[in-house]
Amino acid sequence: MLLGMLLAGCASGGSQPGAGNPPTPAEAYLTTLAEAQRRVEGGDYTGADRILSDYGLKNKGTDEATEISFWRAVYMVDPSNKTASIAEGIRALEIYLATPGTKWYRPQAEILRRTAQSVQALRTAQAAPKVVGRDTVYVTREEEIASLRDQLAKANAELERIKRRLANPSRQL
Repeated sequence: MLLGMLLAGCASGGSQPGAGNPPTPAEAYLTTLAEAQRRVEGGDYTGADRILSDYGLKNKGTDEATEISFWRAVYMVDPSNKTASIAEGIRALEIYLATPGTKWYRPQAEILRRTAQSVQALRTAQAAPKVVGRDTVYVTREEEIASLRDQLAKANAELERIKRRLANPSRQL
């Protein structure tokens, strides 16, 4: 839907190439984005990435080629993309944001990067192994260590009580 609005907005200001006129970079950019989106809708993320990277190489130095890296990153963080990972998408978004001259999608890239980082953190937290104690399941090692320290303190207190009792046998009953 976002791509459709972008295409509609950009296409309304452009002129149609004539019979002998090659398409302008903006027209080729929109055509490339539309073709990549069609590939993604068909589940061909590798094909979409190839189309986008080819455009970037052929039009190197243009604003459109600079901005094409945003769309490559978007498709990398798509959960339906089985050929890329969220980590790769985050790196691609960071590269996009660090590239001089990127301006069209900076706010969207920043939001998408933060969102992808949150998803990655949640997945990591869910995948973290649970440490099993004697009668309790501890979520983290820190919780288990704190519990063991508490148990040790209680055992030491009981030991001191027994030592005092044994040191003074006349007070036993």
